[in-house]
Amino acid sequence: MDSYPELNEITYFLEDNDDIVVEIQGHTNGVRGITHEFCDELSTDRARTVAKYFADKGIDPDRLKYKGYGKRKPIATNRTAEGRKRNQRVVIKILSIKN
Repeated sequence: MDSYPELNEITYFLEDNDDIVVEIQGHTNGVRGITHEFCDELSTDRARTVAKYFADKGIDPDRLKYKGYGKRKPIATNRTAEGRKRNQRVVIKILSIKN
């Protein structure tokens, strides 16, 4: 996976900031003919895989929420290969900082 360097950087960040809870958001592109159900399942699997990666690296699973958004939140056009590639992504959002 090409994303290992970025995932490792985020792992280090989470290790150094053990009071942060994140949501790992999976997304897919919006190719015509592919159902929301399929995209929801794929994006959830994508987010779950990243959460498992962090947990396997020692991050407390209680700090890792994940959710698949399917093809509902594109950031680029789905009319080009480049746009579709940008829409197939994982976003990590800080949900809370425990005191």
